[in-house]
Amino acid sequence: MFSMRQWVLQTSACLGACLVSSASAATVVVDWNSSALAEIRAGRLGPPIVARALAISHTCMYDSWAAYDTRAIGAVMGSSLRRPVSEHNDANKAKAVSFAAYRCLLNLFPAGAARLETTMRGLGYDPNDLSTDITTPQGIGNVAASAVIDSRRNDGSNQYGDLIPGAYADYTGYAPRNPPLVYCTPQTAEPCPPNTTDPNHWQPLISDTGSTQSFIAPHWELVKPFALTSASQFDDQPPPNYLQGATNYAADVDDMLRYSAELDLNRKLIVEYWADGPASELPPGHWALFAQYVSQRDQHTIDKDVKMFFAMHNASFDAGIVAWHQKRRFDGVRPITAVRYLKQGSSVFAWGGPGRPSELIPGEKWTPYNPGSNLTPAFPGYISGHSTFSSASATVLRSFTGSDNFGFSTVIPPDFGRVEPGIPPVPTTLSYATFSAATADAGESRLYGGIHFADDNTVGQTVGALIGAQAWSKAQFLFNGGVIVDTSSSAVCNKTKSFSWQHTVSNRTHRILLVGLSYVEGKEPVSRVTYGDTALKRLGVQVAPKDDAAVELWYAIAPEVGTAQITVSMNKDADVVGGALSLTGVDQTTPFGSLRSSSNDKTFSACVTVASAANEVIANFLAAKGDARSVTVRPGQTTHWDTGTGTGGGDVLGTGTTAPGQPSTTLCQSLENDKPWAMLAVPLKPTLAVDPIRR
Repeated sequence: MFSMRQWVLQTSACLGACLVSSASAATVVVDWNSSALAEIRAGRLGPPIVARALAISHTCMYDSWAAYDTRAIGAVMGSSLRRPVSEHNDANKAKAVSFAAYRCLLNLFPAGAARLETTMRGLGYDPNDLSTDITTPQGIGNVAASAVIDSRRNDGSNQYGDLIPGAYADYTGYAPRNPPLVYCTPQTAEPCPPNTTDPNHWQPLISDTGSTQSFIAPHWELVKPFALTSASQFDDQPPPNYLQGATNYAADVDDMLRYSAELDLNRKLIVEYWADGPASELPPGHWALFAQYVSQRDQHTIDKDVKMFFAMHNASFDAGIVAWHQKRRFDGVRPITAVRYLKQGSSVFAWGGPGRPSELIPGEKWTPYNPGSNLTPAFPGYISGHSTFSSASATVLRSFTGSDNFGFSTVIPPDFGRVEPGIPPVPTTLSYATFSAATADAGESRLYGGIHFADDNTVGQTVGALIGAQAWSKAQFLFNGGVIVDTSSSAVCNKTKSFSWQHTVSNRTHRILLVGLSYVEGKEPVSRVTYGDTALKRLGVQVAPKDDAAVELWYAIAPEVGTAQITVSMNKDADVVGGALSLTGVDQTTPFGSLRSSSNDKTFSACVTVASAANEVIANFLAAKGDARSVTVRPGQTTHWDTGTGTGGGDVLGTGTTAPGQPSTTLCQSLENDKPWAMLAVPLKPTLAVDPIRR
């Protein structure tokens, strides 16, 4: 471990983070991140609640910023706020981001209204501007914030206390299986007999001031995540080691005693530094400070910071949901209970308490080295929140920067520690060359302090990396515009039983190939469609009355990358219009929403009504009799092929279009003459996750 970090004892009084020498001014995103951290320090919320607050704040910023990007779509608003390219400048982005951040933080931290208003005015904006005019940046910021807040109102967090009184209060009826453990240290003169009734489960503690712990947010597994399929997605990880037999339980206890006995100045400082963050930001906020450093180190633009903080904080948010699900699932015992229970009545060699060396102490008085009035946090052990939050956050930062390089240093002032004086005795520089090294120390700090068992850390690290990768995948999907049409092609053939054309599929991820076929001359003459060596599957068919026109939709998931022939085989000669769409960002397991169809034998309008989500794309295919003469695609759709405007295919007209998803939308095309037509439309569902990597 010590090879991954560098300790330097200094005699100078230099304090704070070691920053790049030519640092640029912080972006407005960093300004608002700092404001959020100030409210977190004042609010004293629990770790998963902090992670949610930071995720919501940066989702508000991201969705408002996306209005001024040519490609990105909002997590909540999609592309509905998109502004003309002529308005895509930093001034508009900063103003929209600031109004969104202010509104969201005011919702999350109403007690901080005065501080937040000061930040807003300091940036030159009027906090009383409530405009919802989405042609203005303040209107975009206000509207985006309102939408994000509304999307999270009933997310299971109980922010508003409407499920049970009290903000973020538990509404699931959790009750600990053990009575509270009385406050006791090796210096306590009176006997401290353990009162544990179930040594496999968490035991609330009574603090040195007499207050009794309550499990912070035991309902958190029910909160709606960002990118997870569910809180239980990673339940295939092994159960806690101590549950796998008495020998394992005893080994975990012995490990804790060894860590305790080996406490030295360096390890004590690691515990202090990582306990709640440098200034009580908790682990999600601690990694926000690291992201601020990366922003300054790499001289980020507002665009880069919006995306980096959005992705990282949503990964941390999901990490809290998974970690708290495991805490609730196993209700895992903490070392303080396990050591005192197993070693009661015997002497153990361990840290002797504040100001004492490692020495023989009564086993039932063993105590963790933990800052604050509680000897252990107010929630179960397995898995470690520090490890899960840190691993998820580091995974995103590695992915965003393209490297594990961190290069962070901070100078810890003398007497920084809260457990003992003289931790450290002189200014001490703590450096992390890589994100991995910082993540490792975050997790191991909890072992040094006697807060977690070893597998609380290792499983948390493993799961955190999976969570981070999944959140990053979804963030990239949003950055890249969601489900997008990558390439298209088309061909027309008259009176044929077989025809082909060339089509290219790019190497982008989560690919799907759609082939629409419009024809006349009877029902279902198509027998086979291939792309190269891949046989496509038929998704649907719609036939006009009297078999005067028909449209079919075929597809292939994850088609081969490259250029190949699309070949259509017919059962009989027919006039055919064929077109292909390659789309990316499509869910590979459940790619389609509900297929919708429509037809008529004599109307000027060809329409179909489709229900879809805002982050989906609707593919729409039309076939019409050739004597309809021409087809006009109505506004709101993107045309990828259209044989009704001068490239007719004999006795058939065909189009292929796409449109943004909406809760309910009617897609129409106009025919020059009222002739028979048939139409198919299907929503394409976005991919929201990567395939998990199992160990």
